[in-house]
Amino acid sequence: MSAMPSYNLGNGVTMPGIGLGTWQCSDEEVRLVVLEALRVGYRHIDTAWLYKCEQGVGDGIKDWVEGGGDRKELCVVTKLPPNANRAEDVERLLNKQLAKLGLDYVDLYLIHGPMGWKNTGDDLDMFSADEEGFANLDNETDLVGLWKGMETMVKNGKAKTIGVSNFNEKQIERIIQSCEIKPANNQVEVHAYFSNKGIVEYCKSKGITVCAYAPLGSPSRGEIGSLETRSLNPLEDPVIVELSQAYKKTPGQILLRHLLQRGVIIIPKSGNPSRIKQNFDILDFELKAEDFDKIEKLDKKQRFFPLLMGMKERNPHPEYPF
Repeated sequence: MSAMPSYNLGNGVTMPGIGLGTWQCSDEEVRLVVLEALRVGYRHIDTAWLYKCEQGVGDGIKDWVEGGGDRKELCVVTKLPPNANRAEDVERLLNKQLAKLGLDYVDLYLIHGPMGWKNTGDDLDMFSADEEGFANLDNETDLVGLWKGMETMVKNGKAKTIGVSNFNEKQIERIIQSCEIKPANNQVEVHAYFSNKGIVEYCKSKGITVCAYAPLGSPSRGEIGSLETRSLNPLEDPVIVELSQAYKKTPGQILLRHLLQRGVIIIPKSGNPSRIKQNFDILDFELKAEDFDKIEKLDKKQRFFPLLMGMKERNPHPEYPF
């Protein structure tokens, strides 16, 4: 049994290499999911304002702490929504998020994406359309100014560390050139069909940790993404199925172990108690070099999450990252 990989984010925060994702969970479901995950041994919980389940995440953490758990053992991550991508909006949103989570601080606070959307006055209305049905984008997004608002959250103790999600190299480089506090993490799409090697290697070269969302290929993503990607499911790939039989592990465990060996943090999501445990139980085996390479060769360079939410644009956003 190998040790859980962990990554130093700075400011006293250590991020375990395996975390729990919470996208597509209701408050009621996620409360039970978080509690079960914490009982299994997870200490890294990932959520977001966009997921609309921070209340349930906080309730699950509270249940665990009341049962004897220690909040200080946890790495809790949440994200600033795209309709608050202005420096003056950051503290208002984080205050709301901390209230929902029932926490005094989060361990890592991420900008969920570089593209700003206009705020309609309702912070829950994240992907609004204008009167003609076009995406209501905020084309004046200032990432350098926004980052200064994020840095203020560290200075006032509401976030221990800060980072980004879905940012490209040029966007991160602009922040690095002007920041007081360097991004600790970039959360991006990574799975067997989308290795995303360019941004992964860039971040590692800059001392920025990488967390993979959709590490299993997000089989429940529905109609997100292009038509040609909707039927793609790495869990059903013949190579993965064959390896799962050879190692006597599930296809999911093979996919997750591969990313762990790439030095990428993973946040698989499941509402199924047995699968929550399976996703965590990947430290008792290691993929042989030749099998690791077989999975590397599955890369189709196919992004499943293009970030446009299926809405038509009047003009491309100047900070669209892909």
